[in-house]
Amino acid sequence: HSLPTRRSSDRLFELDSKTFNFIEGIYWLTLGVFVLTLLKATPHKYKRLALFTSLILILFSITDFIEIGTGAYWIPWWLLVWNIICVSGLILSLAWYIKLRYSY
Repeated sequence: HSLPTRRSSDRLFELDSKTFNFIEGIYWLTLGVFVLTLLKATPHKYKRLALFTSLILILFSITDFIEIGTGAYWIPWWLLVWNIICVSGLILSLAWYIKLRYSY
């Protein structure tokens, strides 16, 4: 039995890892800058959360740009730690938002 060959249409949306990481890095960076630009219009109750979240998003974007050169999110070891801290920060941002949103 031979393995099925892939049609060229199946590869239409495939990206190499460097291109994917570049796009992902731009996405997180754009989101972080966007949140930062909204800071002035953000209600006082959410200002610290917005600043924290924008910082985490911008720091998270940097990991993707570093990953372009290293080829993996866990190489070197400190990049994995950095990613874990950023993902933890995003989870903390969500919990913080929920707490602020539903507290009286």
